[in-house]
Amino acid sequence: MPVQKIRSYLFDFFHFNKQERNGVFVLGMIIVILFAVRLVMPLMKKDVNHVELTTIHIQPSEKILENEKYNTEKPRREVTVSGQRFVFNPNTISEEDARKLGFSKKLSATLNNFRNKGGKFFKPEDLKKLYGLPPELYNELESYILIPQKEYKKDSAFGGKSHSYEKKVYTKELVELNTADSLSIVFLKGIGPGFTKRIIKYRSMLGGFHSMSQLKDVYGMTDSLFLVLSAQINIDAAALTKIPINAIDFNSLRKHPYFNFQSAQAVVNFRTKHGKLMETDIKGLGVFSEERLRLILPYLSY
Repeated sequence: MPVQKIRSYLFDFFHFNKQERNGVFVLGMIIVILFAVRLVMPLMKKDVNHVELTTIHIQPSEKILENEKYNTEKPRREVTVSGQRFVFNPNTISEEDARKLGFSKKLSATLNNFRNKGGKFFKPEDLKKLYGLPPELYNELESYILIPQKEYKKDSAFGGKSHSYEKKVYTKELVELNTADSLSIVFLKGIGPGFTKRIIKYRSMLGGFHSMSQLKDVYGMTDSLFLVLSAQINIDAAALTKIPINAIDFNSLRKHPYFNFQSAQAVVNFRTKHGKLMETDIKGLGVFSEERLRLILPYLSY
């Protein structure tokens, strides 16, 4: 009968004799032991991820102790000397322009607060007394300070005797333009701080002036102003900063106002193929007009 066959089959399949039952029992015990070991192992294993932090006390040297003592007694002062250089009036300069000159943010605010309370600077030396101004920065800026000359009847804001200043008098002595500082130029008739800055900047780019007519290339120069200025100055061509044409690199040469990409490349290519250039080689490059050659040749050294 089908039902009896199924029962007989299941009995034969799931029935274990004594030997097989012993094997199942041993296997079960092994499984239990392994499971127990798995649970106990983490408790017995040393935690290698645990890190002890040990504080090491180092005895400082005498020099370090001296420095620490100095730093606690006298706070360090931030000295900013680098920055742009241009003529300025400390009574009117903005905080932004002061920062360009090298003033720190705090020092710029101090300057502004001082003026807002009615303080004024009557001569360049007064700026030295501005609280927090490093002497190094003042020394850098001293020759760029321009305070309009006028008579002051009231005392200086820093105390002391009143200062009397004469009105601006234009000197009849000619100013040598290549060696003059900003204060010498700014007092020339018709020239203010703006033109002084432009003249000095263009002089620096050129390496000095060798011809009076070069001043006409200064931005904003008019014919009338040129006539007024040229009557007050002279030019020493010996004070030019020369261009070492056989050593200067391409990028430096192209920055000169009288050179461009093409002409600088022509110089470098000639040196690469033929060696050193002489004046005749410069003329033979074919990249300069006669007018431009007259401007360039005085600057070249071979």
